[in-house]
Amino acid sequence: MAGRSVACVDRKGTGRYSIYVANYASGNVGPHALIEMDEAASDVEKGVIALSNVALQANVNKYTGGRGVVVGPILSDARSDIFCDNENGPNFLFQNKGDGTFKDVAAEAGVEDRYEHGRGVALADFNGDGKTDIVYGNWNGPHRLYLQDSQQRFKDVATQAFATPSPIRTVIAADFDNDLQLEVFFNNIAYRGNAPNRIFRVSRKQNSDPDVTELDVGDASEPQGRGTGATVTDFDGDGLLDLFVAHGESASQPISVFKVNQGSSNKWLRVVPRTRFGAFARGAKVVMFTKHSGAHTRIIDGGSGYLCEMEPVAHFGLGTDDATIIEVYWPDGRSFVRSLESAEMNTVIEIAYPNEGEESALTSDAQVRVHANEEEESMHSLHRQCGEGFTVNTKGRCAVTG
Repeated sequence: MAGRSVACVDRKGTGRYSIYVANYASGNVGPHALIEMDEAASDVEKGVIALSNVALQANVNKYTGGRGVVVGPILSDARSDIFCDNENGPNFLFQNKGDGTFKDVAAEAGVEDRYEHGRGVALADFNGDGKTDIVYGNWNGPHRLYLQDSQQRFKDVATQAFATPSPIRTVIAADFDNDLQLEVFFNNIAYRGNAPNRIFRVSRKQNSDPDVTELDVGDASEPQGRGTGATVTDFDGDGLLDLFVAHGESASQPISVFKVNQGSSNKWLRVVPRTRFGAFARGAKVVMFTKHSGAHTRIIDGGSGYLCEMEPVAHFGLGTDDATIIEVYWPDGRSFVRSLESAEMNTVIEIAYPNEGEESALTSDAQVRVHANEEEESMHSLHRQCGEGFTVNTKGRCAVTG
């Protein structure tokens, strides 16, 4: 097998992970694999852990030029789905059927991108409609910014500048400056002349596709950098994400570490969901409600791209806003809702897996706020579906404005 990327997948919602391996196949050798503990053949107390490949049983043993992998509730509120952007063949979007098996729905969803060559990939909600969107880079091909609609179809809204081909490696979606808007960082490899890294802000826009604006990436441009993997984490605990970029493959270069020089006065919140065993809950979804900007969603991605892995933390920038409520959804469908106090801004909050009957920790006032936020988000979604020149009438239907 020629492995390229790996991902943690809680395919049955048990809190135990399988390891998805995106292999680069040669003909009918080296399909994608799904490695997990064989419980019948293992004796954990004696330290005997037997592993087996269950890709065939799970229906993910496909042959392709495997590259990037992301894992999370892409098509549902909870179950862990798998998206693979591949080379020399179509992408895969494996929908979790709820019984530990998967179905490839990439063609129906519109994300096959059959003739391009995928690399770095990330999951995010770019337009604030609560649905998981997909962003990825194609090797010297057009980069994609796919927004998901209510029919589980995806539309590429990448601008010409955003889509500009490059020798891409890693793609990161994060709020680097804590201003409530997501940025997308493209990490390139300068294997034939300069190939500077780039960054774009993707700003939520009511009733429309998001605005996409290129920003000055500063020292992180690295035009001669032989970029391979990259990741973000709050390395020094100041609430601002730090960017790590690895180099190599075609030349020896050291790791770079970059600090963001904007947004130091903006508020932030970091949320760490745990599994029932206390591990990081990869595949979980975290939704944060704010006083003034609605709901914001983060996925604790079990894969996070190509040649890299993101931190298992939901990082939210708040700008001058305050978070009021957080919701966490685990891959088994269990959820937990908790209200927040102003004093909890600029902190790290750990969320344990809830026991039976512990799904909510909301006061009555917080429950009212959740309901109001949900109705507001529903109205925003209807407005988006109606389109320009229309509004939503009192019956929840599209009507001509005026």
